Amino acid sequence: MSKKRMHKVYIELTSKCGLSCDFCPSSNRVISNMDKRLFEKVNIEAKFFTDDIAYHVVGDPLLVENIKEYLDISYKAGLNVHITTAGYYLKPLHVEVLNHPAIKQINFSLNSYRANTLPISLEVYLTKIAEFTLAFRALNNKSFINYRLWNEDSDNSHKDYNNEVISIIFNKLGSKLLSTGDMTKKMRVISKVLFNFDSLFSWPSLEAQFVSEKGYCHGLSSQMAILSSGEVVPCCFDYEAKINLGNVKDESISDIINKERSKAITNGFKNGDVVEDLCRHCLYRTKFN
Repeated sequence: MSKKRMHKVYIELTSKCGLSCDFCPSSNRVISNMDKRLFEKVNIEAKFFTDDIAYHVVGDPLLVENIKEYLDISYKAGLNVHITTAGYYLKPLHVEVLNHPAIKQINFSLNSYRANTLPISLEVYLTKIAEFTLAFRALNNKSFINYRLWNEDSDNSHKDYNNEVISIIFNKLGSKLLSTGDMTKKMRVISKVLFNFDSLFSWPSLEAQFVSEKGYCHGLSSQMAILSSGEVVPCCFDYEAKINLGNVKDESISDIINKERSKAITNGFKNGDVVEDLCRHCLYRTKFN
């Protein structure tokens, strides 16, 4: 069994998001949370392949009320946890809950406000996130907090929104903003609190435009995902298990990724061949070519 060959394994605590972002696809999946006993099995097995797991595919982990119990399981397994959330469901109790030794970083997807019609103002939304940040940082100087603005597009329609978000956050955190003009990949706000910038991406779909049969991707080589239903897929974009490699309820992760279909995917990418139809319709993987 290969050890530590993956950068990250995505383990979906819940398939429930609660929002309807216009950049995210709709899904016909039954909303579910991963059973704790199954989660424990997955964590124990995932440790053979990675040191880092992310509690996210499409659901928001902050909707899981007993998230601390899941964090305890991950910590016992010796895994570092990455939390990705829209931040809309932040509660005061999350300051203490997420101040957990398993937490490596917390990512806030800030473009989610722009992509929804929410009953609160942008300033109220960001104030709650900023207040969490300050309270969390007062308790924890180890874990990172990332504010994600993954919304760059060719017509620059994101710029005004991003400038407003950055200005509000800098003000709320008491940090001096020199300029919003130079938005490189990262921008430091305070210690271990960063803005991350990237382009808006399209989720792969069999109905999307065909891309190519050639190329490379990190799927199954440096990452994989396990949905709340237990289905194992090559990457975190396969939110409906179109490439269903097996279910951890019935098999071990090791057995699943050593199947012929799984090996065909990784060997194909090594040789520049895209063997799965969904991957042939994925524009995101062209970033790795």
